[in-house]
Amino acid sequence: MKKDIKVLICLFFILILIGGLLYFKTNIFSNNPPSSLPNDEEILLEKGVHLVSKESFVNDANTLLEKGYSADEINQIYEYMSEGNIKAILEHDYEDLSNFYQISNFDFLKLDRYKAYQMIENISFSDAVTRVNLKLDLPFYSEIEKASDVDSILVIVNKVYSLPSDYVPNDLVAIPSFPNLQIREVAKDDFEKLLAAATIDQVYLTPYSTYRSYDYQDGLYQKYLKEDPVEVVDTYSARPGHSEHQTGLAIDIKSNSHWYNLTESDYEWMKNNSFKYGFIIRYPKDNSFITGYKEEPWHIRYIGVEHATKLHELGITYDEYFDIYLKDSMNN
Repeated sequence: MKKDIKVLICLFFILILIGGLLYFKTNIFSNNPPSSLPNDEEILLEKGVHLVSKESFVNDANTLLEKGYSADEINQIYEYMSEGNIKAILEHDYEDLSNFYQISNFDFLKLDRYKAYQMIENISFSDAVTRVNLKLDLPFYSEIEKASDVDSILVIVNKVYSLPSDYVPNDLVAIPSFPNLQIREVAKDDFEKLLAAATIDQVYLTPYSTYRSYDYQDGLYQKYLKEDPVEVVDTYSARPGHSEHQTGLAIDIKSNSHWYNLTESDYEWMKNNSFKYGFIIRYPKDNSFITGYKEEPWHIRYIGVEHATKLHELGITYDEYFDIYLKDSMNN
């Protein structure tokens, strides 16, 4: 009996010893303890990288670190850059982007052009970005793109963006009291309000050129070429497909006392009031280097009250406004 008890006691201690050894091996000598090492996200956090809810973020952030970007640079890239820019940055070698993070219309693929233009013109980097996007570092008409969303009241038509030769707005209507002049219906009521408001203030205005077809503009441009060399004509007449008049949203307007222009006082009234009715002065003074045209006080363009008001407050051209605030949404 005593012998059996001793055997049982020995077995009991042996079992305890075996259990202890197994526990010791599992928790002390394991090569992969469950929570003793930080994961990839924790490593990034320790380096100062702010995590982003994106499936590929950890791999992408590590790629940027390998390229030489600091944690602070990575944070700014993901805070300010578009998806397209981030993709391009990941595909290229390290670049110092410190001057460009908060420029909303920045395009990484144009970085070298931005830097060169900024240095040559000695302007701000934000202005360099916008002007290069407008291709002002290239000769006018040297790179033409098709205008997008041609029926939008915000469509851009200039020496970069062109309309199809067969484009005709589908809502052209005659202006009351001026049956030979057509504009788009979407602009008609606001234009009548503008004329009425001007009259109340004893400013008497008359529209004299509105919608023009592609062929009409072509004939006009060819006529001017017989009078002046092309480099001169391009400063005061649009090439066919590049005229805002083809949109049905542009109006040439004059003072009743002038043949085709506005008096100085009438022009001042237009500058201070036209935006209230959705119209902008499309080719303002001292901006020919951007628009490519001489000042045209008489040429107004409808873009709607909201955008006309914002543009008026900013004091920039529509070319700049479109690139900064509208291009991405119009092209998507």
